[in-house]
Parts: sequence; C-alpha cells; structure tokens
Amino acid sequence: MKKYLSVFFAFLFVVSALYARKPKAKESSYPKSIVALSPASVEILFAIGAGNQVVAVSDLTDYPPEAVSLPKVGGFDGKTLSMEKIISYKPDLVYLTEGMHNFLIQELEANKIAYYVSKGSSIASVEGEIIDLGKITGHEKEAKILVTEMKQKLSSFRNSDDGEKVTVYYEVWNAPYMSVGSTSFINDVITCAGATNIFADLKEAYPIVSEETIIARDPDLIILTASSGLTVQSVANRPAWANLKAVKNNKVFLIDDNLYSRPGPRIVDAVLDLENHIKKN
Repeated sequence: MKKYLSVFFAFLFVVSALYARKPKAKESSYPKSIVALSPASVEILFAIGAGNQVVAVSDLTDYPPEAVSLPKVGGFDGKTLSMEKIISYKPDLVYLTEGMHNFLIQELEANKIAYYVSKGSSIASVEGEIIDLGKITGHEKEAKILVTEMKQKLSSFRNSDDGEKVTVYYEVWNAPYMSVGSTSFINDVITCAGATNIFADLKEAYPIVSEETIIARDPDLIILTASSGLTVQSVANRPAWANLKAVKNNKVFLIDDNLYSRPGPRIVDAVLDLENHIKKN
C-alpha cells in the first residue's frame, strides 16, 4: 500500500515539457484531434483556446465545464487507460504526463502518433508548458497572454516579504503520512504564497514522512485535501496533535485539492487561496 501510494501521488501532481514529432509551423499542420490524458492538460488546452481541438479526455476531467462531456478513454493511470480507445479517435497529438503515461510512448511511436509529455516541479515549468502548447496548437498569442496574466497575479506574492514566514504542513495522505518536498510544484505554491514548507528540505516530490517529525516541526498552518475525507476536528483529535500551533490557533484548513494539485493555469488561484488562509485570524 505504501509503495503504491508513494508512486501514485508522486506522479499525480507532476508537469511540463517534452514533445516528439512536433507539427510543422503552418496552420494546416496544427493538431486537430488531441487526446489529453490528465485534467491539468485539459485545463491548459481550453485556457489557450485549443479546446475545440480536444477529442477525448480522461475520466477524471471535470474542468472546465465544457470539457466534461467529451468522450473518455479511461482513468489517469495505466491500469484504466485504453490504448485502443486512444487510437480509435485518430489523434494527431496525445498529451501525456511523465511517469504516469511513459508506457504509452512506444506504441504511440509505433503508430506514428505525435505526443507531448508534461514534466515539471515549479510554477515556472507550468508557464513554460503553456507556451509550448500554444506553439504546438497554433495558439501562441493566447498562451503568451495567459502566462503574462499568471505572472502579474503572482508578482505581488513573490515581491512581498513581511519578515518571518509562516510554516506549512501540506498533507497529501495520512495512511501513511505523505507530504510535499522541494521538487513538488506545490512546494512552489507554498513559497509563492509567502510561507515555508516544513518539508522543503526533502528532495522527493511527495515523501512519506513520520508523524513524529510532523509534530517536532510544529507547523503554523496545516493544509488538508478535501478528497481525503478528513475534517479539521479529526486532525485535532489525533494523539499529540492538540498541542501543535496550527491546531491551537485554528489554522487547519481543508482545500480543493483539484485546484492545488493540477499544474495548470489555475495554480495561481491556489497561491491566492493559500495566502488568504495564511492571513486569516
């Protein structure tokens, strides 16, 4: 179970930049039938105006609303994806995620189907991926505008320094305890919001951590994902957690993990959301 969760979540939140057999830089060669295999990739494509080029998505796609009704080719990981379904849509581009979808590359190459593999560990890499997809799909202008807007929203966070930073524990999972390390883009979200990740010293993107270490590092703020099914009270009821600063000061929050965990355009909204939690009394 521990091994499965570590692998699954480590690859669930990753993003940005590899493309094979890029379309030629003329309008007739831009992909017209894109299969996007992650919710984040769908959000990027629709945000840059390439939504009408998407012909199929994964079962987990729920944003934007207009993408929900698109045909599905299976879940996010290899156990539920159907390569047969993917090929049936005659895609001229398949949008993959590093680690999760690498097993598809050989067959895509055998069928001479172009693909883009997202891979990254920061908000900057998300911005780079948006530019990449803008060029690939024929929406470079829209992609540049979107990235500019993202940078403008983030500039106030990156340029602010109010002294000592709030420390944050982001709980990805609790059986076993899993958090975010320095190579997760969520670590960058925490930093951009003006806080410090208590596990920023760990290089793994989504490390398994001990309860003793969490308690010893005594975070100022605790973030729980809504999908975990936990409540603020259930965390306060954990043995020895009642004395944590975050619990005593009512700084334990449930967040929309789809907003935080998807490396797409809405990641700047996650920064704003976290900054608002930090400022709450």
